[in-house]
Amino acid sequence: MKKQLLVISTLSLAIPSLSMGAMVAWYPLDANASDASGNGHDGSIVGGTVNFGQSGANGSTGSSANFPDNGHIDVPFSTALNPGSFTVTLWANAGSTGGFASPLTSRDDVAGPLTHGYILYNNNAGNWDFWTGDGDSGWDSMAGGAVSTNTWSHLAITYDAGTDSKSLWIDGVLSASDNVPQSGPTQYSPNGTLESENLHIGSGQDDGNNFFFNGNIDDVTIWDEALDGAAIQNIMNNSIPEPTSLGLLSLAGLALLRRRR
Repeated sequence: MKKQLLVISTLSLAIPSLSMGAMVAWYPLDANASDASGNGHDGSIVGGTVNFGQSGANGSTGSSANFPDNGHIDVPFSTALNPGSFTVTLWANAGSTGGFASPLTSRDDVAGPLTHGYILYNNNAGNWDFWTGDGDSGWDSMAGGAVSTNTWSHLAITYDAGTDSKSLWIDGVLSASDNVPQSGPTQYSPNGTLESENLHIGSGQDDGNNFFFNGNIDDVTIWDEALDGAAIQNIMNNSIPEPTSLGLLSLAGLALLRRRR
């Protein structure tokens, strides 16, 4: 144990910590749909099959989950999962580009034409899309780069309430950004403003019963602020630390420690 503590101390000194918001949820998707952040936002499989234990995105992420049919993961609604500013990161390996397929959705427009929440799409044109509900009719949509099928891509979507700006990152590189609302007073109105819909991993629509993702998903994280590029790249390269009682350390340092175990 003393040797392990010494290694952690060395890594903490050698690698500067990054400015990170609070982690809301973390779904490693290694063996189940549990929230590994310790915040209790556990999911459950509904609608069909989700196969855990598949090859992961890289050596830091462990295993992944495969979504071969209408099976997906539902996480009960929580305001914590829908903060005013946010970042969502995940690895996705799309098997196709047909239709609109959503690796992650937290949205509400059941109550009428008004839209709320956020969506990440593999769209029918073969691009990654980041949609937000703006409390008005229609979605504030933003198209990013092309989807590479049968290849792992790291995706991150962010929204900064202070600047009303949203961004889509692909493989650690800014793919698209916008700070001009298409309609409504801002670009984002959270799910839960009118109705409270579950978070869906591997599917879309309010109830999760449409826009099914075909492929593998790995290492989903949700944060309560818009992370910058350095933090997003660090998560992409190193995953995130396991819960620990040893205090807050740099993400990169703990990722190196995990690989040495």
